[in-house]
Amino acid sequence: MPLTIKPLHPLFAAELGGVDLGRDIDLAMQQAIEQAMDRYAVCVLPDQKLDDERQIAFSRRYGPLENASAVKAQRKAGVIGTRIRHPEIFDVSNLDENGAMLPGDDERWRYRLANELWHSDSSFRQRASTWSLLHARIVPPSGGETYFADTRAAYDALPQTMKAKLAGLIAEHSIWHSRGQRGGYVPSEDERAARPPAQHPLVRRHPGSGRKALFIASHASHIVGWPREEGRALLDELMEFATQPRFVYVHKWRVGDLVIWDNRCTLHRASPFASNEHKRELHRTTIIDARGDLAAELH
Repeated sequence: MPLTIKPLHPLFAAELGGVDLGRDIDLAMQQAIEQAMDRYAVCVLPDQKLDDERQIAFSRRYGPLENASAVKAQRKAGVIGTRIRHPEIFDVSNLDENGAMLPGDDERWRYRLANELWHSDSSFRQRASTWSLLHARIVPPSGGETYFADTRAAYDALPQTMKAKLAGLIAEHSIWHSRGQRGGYVPSEDERAARPPAQHPLVRRHPGSGRKALFIASHASHIVGWPREEGRALLDELMEFATQPRFVYVHKWRVGDLVIWDNRCTLHRASPFASNEHKRELHRTTIIDARGDLAAELH
């Protein structure tokens, strides 16, 4: 059965039909999904009956996967343990290792609050990520939507004077910068050492589409070589511009949804829900950008 595509937004995002990832797919389907991702950057595959092994195997078709067990808060939640048994699975939930809801003052929940800020997964790594794949297992009756912004369309809409200003600029990204903004999570010295900051160009060319995209996020702390306040003001201006409603698609989750997004040309953020009343469980795999070198990104 051929892949079907239904656009979900005038600029990006689409729903893909005709694919069952609970079974093995052939090379033609693999390539068709990749081509859809190059065009739409966010793709929704509904009604996918996946366990973690299937999700990992499908994700690996597109590159090596990040290891989630390096995150202290993730380890406590049960990676390679009771509820989540694979280090490639990032736990996006309000649940503990036994499936009970976390109390609001638990450090694991406070760590995840920063996901409500606009961000690009793993931009704080020197080898950042290409795609994230998030599969919904339990969703609350309301709230908990995910917002996505197209940073290719945002870059295209910038005035020429701003595009010229951004050329060649480098931003430093740190997960501890974003985690300090929400929830008050305090990393250990070992965590700081394990996840040092990374530097990336503010504008990168998206390899799949050939279009330029802003590479900004809540992880971006400052612009290298600029006075701190001046750099922060520019980053804030770009974030406000890129997350205007005209560039944003809002996804309301259904059980079984697999949403794939390209971190190189999108931003996303979680929205709140009644986390003390309802369970929410989604499992994420994240593909490492094997290119990862600054010279390649500058082309």
